[in-house]
Amino acid sequence: MDQTNIQFDVAEVLEYDYTYQYIDPSQPDGNVNKLFALRVRSCNNYFNAKPFFARPANMNMKQIPLVGEFVLIYKTFNQDSTPTKRRESWFYLTAVDVQSSMNANLLPGISDKTANEISLQIKPGKTFQFKSVSPLQPYEGDFILEGRTGNSIRFSNTIRPGGAYSISAPWQGETNEDHLSTQPIIVLSNGRKNQPNRKFVVENIQQDDASLYLTSTQKLSDFRLNNTIRQSKHAESAFNRSQLIGVADRITLKAKTDVVVLDSNQAVELNAPLISIGVKKEKEPGLHSTAVENLFNLFLQIMSTSLRDSNGAPIIISDATFFSKYQTELNKLKNNNIQQDTY
Repeated sequence: MDQTNIQFDVAEVLEYDYTYQYIDPSQPDGNVNKLFALRVRSCNNYFNAKPFFARPANMNMKQIPLVGEFVLIYKTFNQDSTPTKRRESWFYLTAVDVQSSMNANLLPGISDKTANEISLQIKPGKTFQFKSVSPLQPYEGDFILEGRTGNSIRFSNTIRPGGAYSISAPWQGETNEDHLSTQPIIVLSNGRKNQPNRKFVVENIQQDDASLYLTSTQKLSDFRLNNTIRQSKHAESAFNRSQLIGVADRITLKAKTDVVVLDSNQAVELNAPLISIGVKKEKEPGLHSTAVENLFNLFLQIMSTSLRDSNGAPIIISDATFFSKYQTELNKLKNNNIQQDTY
């Protein structure tokens, strides 16, 4: 073969047990140079229907095709080549989008299958399950990574209104022509509602199972907090500078060996009806400092006015009603039912 020639082909992915397993090189089928290899068959007559192996072209970014999908393959040098000896192997690039499906692009049987293979009723894999998945609406300049089950990372920018899009972008930002190309946004989304007939969808910060938004100047007008009473004068949906917004049913941040630091130039706001502190089973509720301050002011007022006679001399009070108001407010704190504007 001419040393400068590279062969290309299209091959069908066949069932193979070892694509997702590590086989020790000392074992009969072990070969560290076949990691993530596929068993395929050419769709041409070049190999006379004999299966062969194709290895991934990129070990750092994997998208392993399913059984019954088609891959673009090429033949080039392998690990056994030397300056004086050329040895070659087949490598696969990506699955061919024959079904225009985000989930699976199967079209089994195009290559010359044996009667035994046809009788096996080929499935896409050992554990893979089919799912109806809608593709994301693309915008000009986007770079989008989409999984098979409705998860994605979108590298996008501020989208000018009026484009020929089926769905408008769910974020808004600068539309000045000089700034459009410099206003990036990254959206990581997992688990979203799908539409029939593979209609386009967009990320929905309120409805997606979990998402992370890294903005520059974009506003997320659809974003709403669970509790709308805020101290900040700028709502997240109207803020037009960089933001990091994460949304999920539960959010956990863990520092393995050191501290968790929340650092702000203005304030840290905890917007929840119950804030628990401590490591014991019976955690302490968070201290409502403003409420406690008002409560002690009330107590001092009672002490300074109700516990002295007309001449200012201290008196002993046995009537507990003097402290009823104080006790009522104290009970509110204990029951964690206090509101910020109670006092």
